[in-house]
Amino acid sequence: MVTSISLFAIITFLKRFGFAAVALAPALALLSTAPSHGGVIYTGSSVVFSGTAAGGQAARATFTVSASNSNVLELFLENTSLSPTMSPAELLTSVYFNVLSGTTTGTPAPLTYQNATGQVYLAMKNMPDRPASYVPPNTVTYPNPPQPSNLQAFNPGDDTWQFKSGLSLVTSSPPLAFGVGTVGNSTLAPNNFNGNIVDGFDFGIYVGDVTTQSLDTTLLVKNSALFEFAGFGGFNLSQVTPHGVFGFGTSPDVIVSVPEPGTLSLAAGGLLAALTTARRLRHRRKTPRGQVSAA
Repeated sequence: MVTSISLFAIITFLKRFGFAAVALAPALALLSTAPSHGGVIYTGSSVVFSGTAAGGQAARATFTVSASNSNVLELFLENTSLSPTMSPAELLTSVYFNVLSGTTTGTPAPLTYQNATGQVYLAMKNMPDRPASYVPPNTVTYPNPPQPSNLQAFNPGDDTWQFKSGLSLVTSSPPLAFGVGTVGNSTLAPNNFNGNIVDGFDFGIYVGDVTTQSLDTTLLVKNSALFEFAGFGGFNLSQVTPHGVFGFGTSPDVIVSVPEPGTLSLAAGGLLAALTTARRLRHRRKTPRGQVSAA
């Protein structure tokens, strides 16, 4: 099951229920204002996360063990939206996941960032998007035939995709410990990426051809990117936990969460209790001094 919610919905909630609800904003990212679809499939040779948001943004993350090196975990990340990308909010810009070091422990596996590749294009509003090759921090060439770019971001200004471990994105138990992203995602602090390294929505993953001004002359990744993480030796794909989060946009504007069984019901129960508390606080503020509230 997949849930999604926009930041607009969060802001609306905060305006309605006041500052007592501020602490609820991270939990709201798990809940949906409209049905979405997706899930997790374990095949033995792969683990596939997929999700579609209410607004039509869709993504898929496929985890496999490298055929050439059993110590390497591969993540193939795809923007699977059916409609062409029209704005920064529709770019796939991050994914969060977890890999445990054992089936009975919540300790994350010792993954390290080994490689990241994808086909970069210079998006052009009035012309076909142009295949490009990017070398951080600022070198752009246009080889013929096209060749994939190295998307690893380590240093300020690289702008491509940064890997972070040791995270604690609390959308499951245990929390999600790993993520790759190409925007700062300040809304998810402290689980965000370093804005000095990856900065804006450049190198977000898009589909179709760019026809809008908001994406014109931007370097973007077409359709998909492949990430490789060393340190997976001795583990197996069953240790990829059944939960992941996709981020679209720069805030991110839309979060698509694929929860493990029971997560949604727990989150919904917590939100219901929080709503009750927020309503009581509002009622008490409206009750004149000296008068006892019935709430």
